Amino acid sequence: MDFTALLNKMLVFLVIMVIGYVMARRGTMDRGSIKVISSLTMNVFLTASILNSTLGTGVELGWAELGRVFLVLWVMQLLGYLVAWLVARLMPGDREHKSLFELLMAMGNSMFVALPIVDALFPGSRAVFYVSLSCLPFNVLLFTYGVWLLQRGRENSRLRLRDIFSIPLLAALAALVLFLLKPPVPAAVKGLISTLAGATTPMSMLVIGASLGSVSLLDAFRNVRLYAASAVRLLLIPLITWFVIGLLTQDPVLRMTMMVVAGSPSAVVITVMANQYDRDPVYTAEGTLQSTALSLFTIPLLVYILGNL
Repeated sequence: MDFTALLNKMLVFLVIMVIGYVMARRGTMDRGSIKVISSLTMNVFLTASILNSTLGTGVELGWAELGRVFLVLWVMQLLGYLVAWLVARLMPGDREHKSLFELLMAMGNSMFVALPIVDALFPGSRAVFYVSLSCLPFNVLLFTYGVWLLQRGRENSRLRLRDIFSIPLLAALAALVLFLLKPPVPAAVKGLISTLAGATTPMSMLVIGASLGSVSLLDAFRNVRLYAASAVRLLLIPLITWFVIGLLTQDPVLRMTMMVVAGSPSAVVITVMANQYDRDPVYTAEGTLQSTALSLFTIPLLVYILGNL
């Protein structure tokens, strides 16, 4: 695990995010262009990274180990939701914002943030494959419990199961099939997927920065209540995850990967869904911006401390 490489990568992330944020604040990137770039990143580049996690690293896992990985993935995601549920009920506040507050703590930006960080920590390893598979429980919980939270108390609320099957989730399922069956894949196809995967990190950081461009940095950091959500999301949940996952596996790569996923900042998709379900998108955007900025310091700190235990 190369900690220096991680610090260098986080600096690169910060610069690209700032570029996206400034472009959005200046109007160079409007909502339409951000939506197009976000869709391209999610459906093409990120999908390629997920597939490349199997094709490019020669992942070898036995059935028992694969089952343990899935157990760890579900435990990691459920721990985050459980801690968020408990904290949300202990914190004062109106019901409208309690649901959003809970989601900001429960849902991490694993695909856009954790995946490139893990790739920097463990280049060419099975770690990226682990992160890719994490979008399976992530999507299931987001589009079931998460949607229920956002629709709670609303008329004509309904859950659409087809929303669970996003393109990244289908890519994760395809990566799992490729891993299990190991069919021959032409070198040209591997090269194409690898090339597209290389664009995931810069495009992801650009999308995050631009997506948060509608929010003032000062406003995000003035909201004292959101510091509690950031502390839970970035410190409490990953620390609990680190110790609980340590009881389930002795694999240091899997354990550290789950910690990074658990400690990733609040997902940008929360704001997208807040808009969709007529909640308060400014509140969620401020929370996401705050946790994203703070994660540039908390993730390296946790990796350094826990990696040396």
